[in-house]
Amino acid sequence: MDIKKKKNSQPVGDDPLIGGLIKAKAYMSKNGTILLVCVAAVAVVIIGAFTYSRMREASISRAQEIFGVGVLDYNADRFDDALDAFSKAANSYRNTPIGAMSAFMAGSIYLQQRQDADQAIVWFEMALSGGDIGFVRGQANEGLATAYEKKGDIANAIRHLERALRDRNMAHRHPAIRWRLALLNKDSNPSATMAYSRELIADTLASTFHQRAENLLAALNAGQ
Repeated sequence: MDIKKKKNSQPVGDDPLIGGLIKAKAYMSKNGTILLVCVAAVAVVIIGAFTYSRMREASISRAQEIFGVGVLDYNADRFDDALDAFSKAANSYRNTPIGAMSAFMAGSIYLQQRQDADQAIVWFEMALSGGDIGFVRGQANEGLATAYEKKGDIANAIRHLERALRDRNMAHRHPAIRWRLALLNKDSNPSATMAYSRELIADTLASTFHQRAENLLAALNAGQ
C-alpha cells in the first residue's frame, strides 16, 4: 500500500511552539547561572525593601511614643522631663516631622520656661532643618522672631516674622504676626508700620487688632 505523506507535515524543528521550547531550554542551559543570580538579586531587593519598611514603621512608632511622653510631661508642667523627651526625639529622628515638632517643643520650653533665648534659637533652627514639616515651619519662625526680639536683634526678629507671614499654613496667625511687624518696624521703618496697620484694618478676620491698628496709624500720621 502506498502511504502518501501529508503535504502540510513539517519537521519538529519547524514547529514554532516546539522550536520556542527548544530555544528556551538551550538558553536556560547556557545562561542558567546568570538567571539564578538575577532572581536572587530581585529577591534580595524585595526582602530588603520589606525589612526597611518594617524598620521604618517601628522607628516612627518609637518616635511617636517618645514625643507622646514629652507631651504628657509638658501638660503636667514637668518641663525638665518634657525637655529630655523632646530632645531625645529631636536628636534621634532628625529630618522627620516628629523630630521637627520635638525640636520646636524643646525650643518653646527654653524660650518660655527657661528664658534662654540662645538655646531656643538652636532648637528652633533644628526644627526648620527637618525637611517637609508643614505648619511647624511657621511656628518655628515665629518662635525665632520672639527669641531674637528678646536678645534685642530686631532685624532678625523682623526677618523671621516676614517668613512666617508668607507661610500659608500660618494663615490663622497672620493678623497677630502683622501686628508684631507693625510694632517692630515703628522706629526704623514707619512706612512699613503704616502698611501693616492698613492691612489689619482692611482684614475682616483681624477685628481684634482693628482699634489698635487705627490708633497706631493715627499716632504715626500725627507725628509726621
